[in-house]
Amino acid sequence: MEYRYRMQWPRENLYFEVFAHEIFNYRYHWHRDEYELNILMDGRQEYCRGTENFILKAGDVLLVGPDTGHASFAPEPNTLALVLHFSASAFKPYVKKGALLRFSSCRPGGGDEEVFRRIRFCAAQIYAAASGEGPFAALHARAGLSMLLSTLCAAFDPQETPVAGEDESMETVRHLLGYLEEHYTEKLTLEELAAYAQYNRTYVSTLFKNTVGINFHEYLTRIRFQNALIDLADPGKKLTDVALDNGFADLKSFNKRFRETFGQSPAEYRARLRPDRVISSLDTRRFVSPEDERVRRRLAEYRAVF
Repeated sequence: MEYRYRMQWPRENLYFEVFAHEIFNYRYHWHRDEYELNILMDGRQEYCRGTENFILKAGDVLLVGPDTGHASFAPEPNTLALVLHFSASAFKPYVKKGALLRFSSCRPGGGDEEVFRRIRFCAAQIYAAASGEGPFAALHARAGLSMLLSTLCAAFDPQETPVAGEDESMETVRHLLGYLEEHYTEKLTLEELAAYAQYNRTYVSTLFKNTVGINFHEYLTRIRFQNALIDLADPGKKLTDVALDNGFADLKSFNKRFRETFGQSPAEYRARLRPDRVISSLDTRRFVSPEDERVRRRLAEYRAVF
């Protein structure tokens, strides 16, 4: 059974997904229209958010905004996190049309600080409601989400940021993204992407940045990282081959970009991997049941503070 729970309110384009899972090796990803709230339940977690790197201990909370690349790594076994994804449209009634909220002042934290106790409480309420049964589960979950949103806004002074709307240009961008997914191992340039789309270079560059939120080169590098991290988990594959097979010009450039993002070299990261602590597929997670004793204990702890 997959212990991942989702609720949605289609009229408001509002949804959330919540789950507890074990952390293993890096899995690099990002969410275009979602926030991610990560609460470390047990163990120790190394978390990369953008180009920032953090060491999280049990109870620590970290928020990741839309379009922000992120990955995490467990340097020890039995590392467990509670994760909540919720749609950016959750803030839609409170911002100008075509804008979203950036919580740039939100730094990772935990312990006994009231704001983080309240965040953990809200997340635990949402998870308990979503994973349980009963006629009022959706009501309880929605109440927990509303309290979480108000807590984040009150504590971290978010700033409005304009974003591109969903219009006909998005269809063009979808074709471009599909092309990059198929050809990321090749030496790609913006000029080649523009030729494929049959537009000029400037138009494609501006369209990509305005619609996706990051520029072409950054997006391409993210796709390459997604796949290179999977290859790094294979100890039989040479580092040079990992770099070249995933579109990097050479091992030197791969090392440079990897260190800029993850704060370590590919060789250093690979040396820390243990065969029993590796998930080789990008789309695989090790979800944990709400009946697991570790989950039950932490949820009870988080919900007991108010």
